[in-house]
Amino acid sequence: MKNIKRITSDTMSEFAEKIEYAKMNFIPMLPFIEMNAHDFNRYKIYSEKGIYLIDYIGDEYCLYHFYHLSEGDDTLRATLILPSSWEKRFEIIEKSIPNIKEWFLTEDTSQRFIIQSLEYGEIEYFPTLSHYLIPTIIRNGFEPKYRMYMKRDVSAPVSQVGKLEKGLSETKYSEKILNNIVNFYYKSESIRDYHYFTNCTYEEFLELFKQDFTINNSKFITEDSGKIVSGIVVSKDLGNIWIDNFSVSTEYNGTGIGDYILRNTISQLSKLYPEESIYIYLNRDCYDAVNSCKKNGFAPYEFWADMILER
Repeated sequence: MKNIKRITSDTMSEFAEKIEYAKMNFIPMLPFIEMNAHDFNRYKIYSEKGIYLIDYIGDEYCLYHFYHLSEGDDTLRATLILPSSWEKRFEIIEKSIPNIKEWFLTEDTSQRFIIQSLEYGEIEYFPTLSHYLIPTIIRNGFEPKYRMYMKRDVSAPVSQVGKLEKGLSETKYSEKILNNIVNFYYKSESIRDYHYFTNCTYEEFLELFKQDFTINNSKFITEDSGKIVSGIVVSKDLGNIWIDNFSVSTEYNGTGIGDYILRNTISQLSKLYPEESIYIYLNRDCYDAVNSCKKNGFAPYEFWADMILER
């Protein structure tokens, strides 16, 4: 890629100078709510964990920073996409995204490429130019997945738990069902497309089931045969309770088992941790799960799109 330059530790000053220019002339125009953790200076210091690129387009350029969650992670993620001019941002992005797509397909070995763009809420990273990027990236063959965070008010009443239909039962985690859990979340095509994982690798997912909090609070619905048809994995991150991987087999959509497992999980957590808020990730097109959350005291507070390119 003759116009894309990959930055090394020896050429980091070239990238750092452009970040400094952006801080003075461009970044103040970005529509994001700045928080304490936001520091563009971190992009001025080279790290072996990151990939730093400059796409030169005539007299303009676009800066990129990509990373993998861990060694062996097969998904490349963007944390910075920053054109050199606010006034020419549309023109630069339109020309650069096809270049970066070609770079990924020819120069990188990852199986998946995710560019995340916030639609509403506080920006945790600062990758995006938000609304300007989404249509351009989709036109270049990335598939959008629309996500959101929801939070449950601790003062919301806990709904009464109903009953499961005949042939189904609630199952707590045990090592003997771990393979069934893996099959449910990782080997079922319908489930893989119909839930939202936390940002963790497969290995990190398995590590969750070595944590007492996850072991004690996660729940699954099984058929009499032992097949898992719904699940909720509960974890703690930075002191907050997260309901992760809230999923229902598509053949059970509309049966109420999602509502059942969510209410039961909330009921248990509310008794054990009455003062703590509960958070959840969801795909916005998982309508049954979204409606269950709304009925049980959750309200959305952040919306974003993950644009995904599969090799």
